[in-house]
Formats: sequence, structure tokens, C-alpha cells
Amino acid sequence: MSQKIQGMALLGLWVIVVFLTLRHTPLALDEGAAKALLLDWSIGDQVASSVVTLGLPDLRVLTWIPLGFLWPGQVMAAKIVTLLLFTHAIYLLFKWHQSNKQEETALLACGLALIASLTLQQIDQLNPGLMLFVSMVYLAYLDRNYRLAPRLFGGNFFAQLILILFATSLHPMGIALGLSLFYGWYKEGSLGKLHQRSFLVGSLITVIFGILLRWGWREINFGLNPFPGAASVFLGHPIDVVLNLKVALLGLLAMFLVLLFLVSDRKNIAQNILSRSLAIAVVIGVVSGDFNWGYILLMFILNVGFPWILKPREALLQHGFFIQRGWLWIVLLIVSTSYLYTDRNHYFLVKNNLLSNQDQLIQTLSDDIDLIRKISDQKSVPMPKIRVASQWPARTMIACRCDVLPLPPATAKPEQELALIKGITHIVFVPNENKNLALTQNLSMLGDRVATVSLQPGGVILHVKQGDK
Repeated sequence: MSQKIQGMALLGLWVIVVFLTLRHTPLALDEGAAKALLLDWSIGDQVASSVVTLGLPDLRVLTWIPLGFLWPGQVMAAKIVTLLLFTHAIYLLFKWHQSNKQEETALLACGLALIASLTLQQIDQLNPGLMLFVSMVYLAYLDRNYRLAPRLFGGNFFAQLILILFATSLHPMGIALGLSLFYGWYKEGSLGKLHQRSFLVGSLITVIFGILLRWGWREINFGLNPFPGAASVFLGHPIDVVLNLKVALLGLLAMFLVLLFLVSDRKNIAQNILSRSLAIAVVIGVVSGDFNWGYILLMFILNVGFPWILKPREALLQHGFFIQRGWLWIVLLIVSTSYLYTDRNHYFLVKNNLLSNQDQLIQTLSDDIDLIRKISDQKSVPMPKIRVASQWPARTMIACRCDVLPLPPATAKPEQELALIKGITHIVFVPNENKNLALTQNLSMLGDRVATVSLQPGGVILHVKQGDK
């Protein structure tokens, strides 16, 4: 059996194992992914939905639109598609490193990417960081293929621009793809001025259009503490964010490694479109500091750091194996063992349906609404009209299967808030967040018109009384 067949068989086995570790319940999802899925399901079922009030989703809505017609309401279908896309990207990434004569990097980087805890969690939660990396790999291949067989305004040309637009819609780090392609053609115009000018103008216009299309990236949190996100390179994505000495030290280590590789290998990074895209994304992602940024840090360390670490050095060649490679294998053994331990914990969390504080709050509301449905069916009475205002409207809508709207804005006077929550039966949010303090104060002044249903670490569920009902 050839090595290629063996590799494909092992990759297929990995896909099966990962599928068995995925969460089957409609919880613990990325808000942007949930919004895209809801719009696709609404289109596929041709059902009017309040999802249109949540704003424009990212362009994963185009990736998953066939699922809206074939498997509406099935979150697992989107996870499987994401899993298969990542598997194909890893295959292309392996060939990419091989073509650059980096056999060791191909094995180590791709192998660790497959077992990394953050990879499994990105797939399970449908986070945009993983799809952003997939876009970088595809862009690198399209760019190389175009330079080998240039055809201006052909499918390859527009495919690269579409990838830039797709990535920009996912996260601010997606801007890196457009900037990387722009820099590559600015420095290398051997194919002629017309090709060079077309890509320079096309990539710049696509980035600007993508920014305007997703102005604000409402589902992305900005200004987060970067240490938990950076520490996820080693620890994965925890259920709830904590900051302790362990997280701070590991986060500092991850950021130090990235800075070391950025400075030490800057010349090679500038010449390689994949490395360049990762490097620019790492810099841009600091404005967010979320776990998607942590995933790009991980991919940068694996795909940019390993080639630099494994580069032959004359000072080490005269020493034994341990000085040359042995210490690295010990580090790999420790990191791999840590990843497998975290993967096992993730599997048990999914199996036991353990949720973050936010998802537990959404689960509580979903259970209450399911109980109302059950009582209505038993008594053969119409289901009461339920409409929720949530801080996480798309995730809440998928879990509760009811109409959900974004949180109302805070008004100057508490009495004016009643007009904005007319028709709303429940409000779900985090009352002590800075952006919600004014709304919390207004709702607290409405007296018995608003009652607390459940107060949890993840937030609060309020019931709004409509008239005498």
C-alpha cells in the first residue's frame, strides 16, 4: 500500500473519530454561524423568520445554503461540511509544505493541527477562525496555480477575490488575505503590468467592499484580554474564560514564540503567501484577542515556526542527535500528550452535555419554553405567543425554536422602554456588562412589569408582563 493511500486512510479515520466527538445538541455555537444557518434554513423552508432583523450574516451563508434545502434545522450538517473542508485544507497544506521541500514541517505541522484541542472545538462550535485558516490555504494554492498558468479574468482570478471577500466577512483578520495578495503582486510583477495592476486593484477593492459589507463585525468581541486567547494554543478553548497564573504564563509563552518567529524569519515570511497571510492576521487579530485569534496563533506557530526551528544550523550539526532534534521531540511529546488529554476532556464535556454559563442560560430558557409547549399540547390549547429579546439572538433562536430579536436599546427614561419591549415576553442578557448597564437600570425601574425568572452566572432571564396576561 502506497504512502498516499495510507495517509488518506488515516485522514479518513481521523474524520470519523472527530465526528464522534461533536456535540449533537443545538448549543455551544458561534453567534455568526448560528445567524448564517438560520437564514439558510429560512430560505430553504420558505418560512418568514425574525432572523432578517439580526443583520447581514457572514458569507458562510453561501457555503451552507444547500443545507437549508437538504437538511433544514440540522446543525450537524454544517459541522460535517466544516470538518470536510478542513480535512481537504490539511491535505493541501501537507502538499504545500512538501512542494517547499519541508517534509518534516509537513508531518509535524499537519499532525499537530489535527490533534490540537482548539481544532476540534473550532469545528464543534463552528467558529470562524478555522474557516479563516482554510481560506488562507486555498488562497495560497490558487495564487500558485495562477502564476503557473496565468489567465487574466479567468476563474482562478475571481476565485481569489471571492476568497478574500469570504474571509473578510468572517473576522477582521480576514483582511490579511487581501493585504497578503496585494503585497505579493506589488513585489512580484514578472507576469506583466496588466496582471499586476488587475490584482492590485481587485484585491484592494474587494477588501474595502468586504469591510463595508460587514461593517463592525457585530458578532466579534473586541478589546478582549489577549492572554486566554493566546493560552488556548496549548490549553484549547475552556468552557468559561478564566485568567490565572497558568493561563497568563502560557499566553505569554505563545505570544513570545509568535514574536520570535515574526522577527527572526521575517524575510521568508514576506516571500511566502501563506506565511504572510498568517503573520498579518496575527497582527490584526490583536484588536480582538479572542479564541479565533488564538487559533491563528496556533497555525502560525505550526506552519511558520516549525520551518524556522527545523532549519539546519551549522553550529548544531557537529553535536549529537539530542542537540539537533532530540529536545524538539521531547517538546512535541509533551505538547501532543497535553492535546490528547484536553481532547479527552472535551469528549466527556460533550457526552455529559456540560455547557458554558451563557449556554446554560440559553438552555434554561429553552427548557422553559419546551415545558410551555408540552402543557399546551396536553391541555389542547393554543401555544402562547412567545417572543424573546436576547443578547445572543441567533443562538437563542436555534435553541428555543421561537421568534428572537436583538436587545432593545436603552432609552432616556425607563417608561419609554415599555414601548420598545411591547410584544416581548422574555429578555435574556448579561446585566452587569458595561454595554448593558443602562438597559439594566431601565428594566429595574419598571417594577412588577418585569419579573426575574432565573438569575445565573451566565446572565438573567426576565419575563415581561403584557397587560393583564
